[in-house]
Amino acid sequence: MLRIGIISALVLGLNPGIRGTTLAADKTPSPCKPLAKLWADFDAKTHFTTLTPGQFHFVEGIYVGSPTTPDGLPPGDGALLATHDGAQNGIILWTRGPLACRPLPISEKLIKLIADIKTGALDAEGDEL
Repeated sequence: MLRIGIISALVLGLNPGIRGTTLAADKTPSPCKPLAKLWADFDAKTHFTTLTPGQFHFVEGIYVGSPTTPDGLPPGDGALLATHDGAQNGIILWTRGPLACRPLPISEKLIKLIADIKTGALDAEGDEL
């Protein structure tokens, strides 16, 4: 988690003085950074999983209900879950096209809940198509 947090802070301008819940970029017009730059800064032990529509709406509710996030909906129309081998926690990255916006650190418990959410058609093993 420390590696993810440090890289997230460097790449996205996270303000560590506020426990990673706001961006230093909030004072600038765009709090988003290119996903390509983000992916280039992580190693092979970091994994990005695109959230399904159901998973996205679940974490969208977490964002809206959290007292540490800005008012309103998250700044994207999709989301990625970033995890790192050996780390228990992860980060939700809100996506808007080719951009990653406002990272949201999440616990191992939430990662497990997100993984249990299924929407749409499932294959024989229960995975979404």
